[in-house]
Amino acid sequence: MPKKNEKKTAKKKAAEAAAKKNNKYWRERAINEEAGVDRLSTETSEKMAKLYRQSYRRLTSEINALYAEILDNSLEDISRTQLYNLNHYTRLREAVAKEVGGLADAEKKSLDSLLDVIAVGTYKSNYEELGLEFDFIAELSAKSIVTENWSGITYSNRIWKNADNFNVRVMDDIESLIVSGKNPSDVKRKLMEDYGVRWDEADRLIRTESSRAYNKAARDSYTSAGIDKCEYLAESDCCDICREYKGRKMPITEFPELPMHPNCRCTIAPIVEGFK
Repeated sequence: MPKKNEKKTAKKKAAEAAAKKNNKYWRERAINEEAGVDRLSTETSEKMAKLYRQSYRRLTSEINALYAEILDNSLEDISRTQLYNLNHYTRLREAVAKEVGGLADAEKKSLDSLLDVIAVGTYKSNYEELGLEFDFIAELSAKSIVTENWSGITYSNRIWKNADNFNVRVMDDIESLIVSGKNPSDVKRKLMEDYGVRWDEADRLIRTESSRAYNKAARDSYTSAGIDKCEYLAESDCCDICREYKGRKMPITEFPELPMHPNCRCTIAPIVEGFK
């Protein structure tokens, strides 16, 4: 465990290292780092999108099989009770649960890996840039960011909550359309809409949590270096919420936690010139 005097010396060295480069450098660096995080988020989202498309196609096959059984039994005006007694309805319900669970599990594993890369990478990069030692304690601090509960619910719990809602929504929609006499194309169209809604949730969570991991790691590493002031860097097309802070330079403790809203890409850059 580092002693108090050793911590002060480390912070002083970090301050000196930071001050060797001007605010413009740190501003551009923060913008580039955030852009890199956004690219990682996009790559993860695209991989998940492929899994969603594959999952949708598998369920359409189950829907075709269910309609074939309905026709074989001459159930043109089918009731819910009759539907529930069909073998392929049971298969479809099990298939939906399996697909939903598989997507949720893949989303969680992808986010676990992505957020660890972002948090640890940001911490380590900033520590090295500031002349600090990225030791075991620093790595633990970075990894703790991944599972942090910052919005009242962890991302893991949010994934499974969204998945449960998706499962219920898909089955309700399929059942309602079938008993109302809709054809397979109508059911598949509605299923695609449901998948689209669920995909939007997944993509939003990936991007929002990535922003959280990056900004928390950046903020904590700046604080560890003794940097106490930052500049708010907002997107060019930022919302009204973020526009209020755009370009502000103030104590790091007074900045709101980022992201301020889903899909937010704003960040902060350290102010080092004139640092004592």
